[in-house]
Amino acid sequence: MSEHEGFAHLFANGGALQSDDSTMAIVAGSAWGGGGTVNWSASLQTQGFIRREWSHKFGLTHFTSAAYQADLDAVCDRMGVGTAAIEHNKTNQVLLDGARKLGWNAKAVPQNTGGKAHNCGYCTLGCGSSGKQGPAETFLPDAGRAGATFIEGFDVEEVLFENSTGLGDKRAVGIKGVWMSRDSSGGVAGTDRSSRQVIIKAPKVIVSCGSLYTPVLLRRSGLTNPHIGRHLHMHPVCLVGAVWDEDTMPWEGSILTTVINEFENLDGEGYGVKLEANCMLPGFFLPLFPWRSGLEFKEFAAKMKRMTGYISLARDRYGGRVYPDPVDSSQARIQYAPSKHDKAHILEGMVHLAELLYVEGAKEIFTSIPSTPSFVRPFADPEAKVQVTGIHAPSINDAEFQAWLTKLRRAGLPSPDTGFASAHQMGSCRMGTSPHNSAVDPNGRVWGTQGLYVCDASVFPSASGVNPMVTNMAISRGVARHIVEREGVSPSTAARSRL
Repeated sequence: MSEHEGFAHLFANGGALQSDDSTMAIVAGSAWGGGGTVNWSASLQTQGFIRREWSHKFGLTHFTSAAYQADLDAVCDRMGVGTAAIEHNKTNQVLLDGARKLGWNAKAVPQNTGGKAHNCGYCTLGCGSSGKQGPAETFLPDAGRAGATFIEGFDVEEVLFENSTGLGDKRAVGIKGVWMSRDSSGGVAGTDRSSRQVIIKAPKVIVSCGSLYTPVLLRRSGLTNPHIGRHLHMHPVCLVGAVWDEDTMPWEGSILTTVINEFENLDGEGYGVKLEANCMLPGFFLPLFPWRSGLEFKEFAAKMKRMTGYISLARDRYGGRVYPDPVDSSQARIQYAPSKHDKAHILEGMVHLAELLYVEGAKEIFTSIPSTPSFVRPFADPEAKVQVTGIHAPSINDAEFQAWLTKLRRAGLPSPDTGFASAHQMGSCRMGTSPHNSAVDPNGRVWGTQGLYVCDASVFPSASGVNPMVTNMAISRGVARHIVEREGVSPSTAARSRL
């Protein structure tokens, strides 16, 4: 889709939601295939230190088991995840080259592209070639071939329960909602769409509405566990960009194929930042930087064909919460602001991105901090190009550059002027060992219920620290295996849902 159409049709709330204090823009996929339809192909497995945290701190020993690793490997195998076919564009190659010069740890990011090159910078608007092997190309067709039925235009209002079981738990028996047809033109914008209330009866209900809407649905269904909606975690980011001598055409090529994880443990407790490339479609990049005047923004936009852009992505420590909007209970409200702890990490990542761009020869370096001017490399000859190798190569200790870094650090990330963004939402119905510390049990079952499960990133015990798609899929596969293996449910024996 185009940027205008893609925002409206592929993302929640027509493009982005905002936190209650408006400092955080939250981007969430809301389309056939969910976030896997609009993400940037990054297919990183859950890191070992995260798995150990979830096992030791939260008591979820499954995450340090071979079974969980098998689930990670299985979803990666189905999507053809690998690095062999990657062809880095300028944006990502700069990260690799700069990290090597500075002695930082960097690596290629595995892509879910079936082992083939996929040099598409537009995949955040849906993959027109189906080269990205996300849910719409893999697991959903698999489900269809196994007999699943799909319904478009259906907004679920609540989960239905029958009388309590002998254990005192409510048993899920189906869902209720409103279905709307397409309009007479086959679209969804017309006023001639028909609607009707629909009830689907089912012996088990699996909720996969994402970290923003799963807790809203559970609350609307009458569940009162205080952990539903709490512990919302994100990966808040701020941006750093560069202007180069040559045209880079940054919207071309794969979006995110490199990660620098040198600074992922800044506090010694598993919290820090990763440095990654940003999607470089103009509508996803330019509006994230400060507006100072019409003329300045026109000049800024005119440079885009020579730009590259990056994010300092923090693994947040403290999180926030999701709750139903008091006026329209079908909508999610988000109470979230990056903590002082996380902001310090984001700023440190921005400084290191600037250092990398400087040694790689960027002519201009700019950030999303409103109060910080761009760094423009001083030239005796404005037409001269930067020498990035040899004895005259730039050093991060150069006086002019260090003076600018001092200004950057001094400015910090002032509130409320600094805007943050996140495309990763996790943890709002976290998994745990008791209803006193979590919303779902280690098998994904919602506490206080029978037959009701959650399969999405809302069950993460804390922030994953990496792009969460593969972790999400592996956890969901584990929940599915529990339903099949321990409860005797299979496609051949399961009672069918009834409309």
